[in-house]
Amino acid sequence: MTEKEVAVSGSLTKQLPNMVTLSNLLCGVLGIAMVIEGRPFDGFLLMILGAVMDFFDGWVARLLKADSDLGLQLDSLADVVTFGVLPGLIWRSLMQEQGYCSAGFCINNYVWVLIPLGAAYRLAKFNVDTRQLTGFMGVPTPITGLAVGSWAMIAYSYTPDAAGMGWLLSPLVDIRPWLSNFYVWLYMPLFVAFMMNSDFAMLAMKFKPGDPLRKWKIVLLIAAVPCLLFGSAMVAVFYFVYLLISILSNSKPSTQPS
Repeated sequence: MTEKEVAVSGSLTKQLPNMVTLSNLLCGVLGIAMVIEGRPFDGFLLMILGAVMDFFDGWVARLLKADSDLGLQLDSLADVVTFGVLPGLIWRSLMQEQGYCSAGFCINNYVWVLIPLGAAYRLAKFNVDTRQLTGFMGVPTPITGLAVGSWAMIAYSYTPDAAGMGWLLSPLVDIRPWLSNFYVWLYMPLFVAFMMNSDFAMLAMKFKPGDPLRKWKIVLLIAAVPCLLFGSAMVAVFYFVYLLISILSNSKPSTQPS
C-alpha cells in the first residue's frame, strides 16, 4: 500500500466507532417510526439493538484507540434519540392505549416529555462533569430508557400475539398489575428524569484491579438472575434493583472509588 492508501485506511478505521454510534441512532429513529405506526413493542426491540450498538461503540473506540471529542458528542446525540425520545414516545403510546386521556388537553398526554428532556440534560451534564470519570452520578440514560421502554414488553405480554414468546414473557411472579397502576404511569416519567439528574452515585459495571465496589458489582450481577422470574417485567424490576444496590454500595464514604 502507498503512504496515501495507508492514511486513507487509517482514517476509515478511526471512523468505525462513529459508524457504530450512528447505528445506535438509526435504531432510535426506526424505533420512533415503529411507535408512530402503533408498534411500541417493535420500537422497544429496536431500542435493545441500539443498546448493543451503544455498548460496542465505546469498546471499538478503545480497541482502535479512536476516542475523540466528535465521538463523545455523537454518542450523546444518539443516546438522546434512542434512550430519550424513543422511550418517551413509547410511554405516550402506551398511556393512550390505556385510555389515560387520549384526546384533548390532559396532563397525562404530556408527562412523557420529561423523559427526553431529562435524558438530554443528563447527557449534557455528563459530558462536562469531572466527577463521572470513574463512575456515574445519577442513573445512566441507556438504563433509564430501557427500563421505561420495557413497559411495552409488559403491555405486549397481555396480548394474544405474545403467545409465541410465552416462555420469555410469562412471569412466575406476576407484578404487572402493580406496574400498570395509573399513578405509576403518571409519576414514572418524573421519577426517572429526577434519578437521571440526581447526585446519587450509581455503579458502573467496569471491573478494575483494586476496585472497592467490586463485590457490589458482583452482587448486582447475581441479583439480575431472580429478575427473570418476573417475565415481561424483568427489565423494570432490574431497574429498581440497580437503584437499590447502587445506593447501598455508596452509602459509606469508605466505599467511594478513588
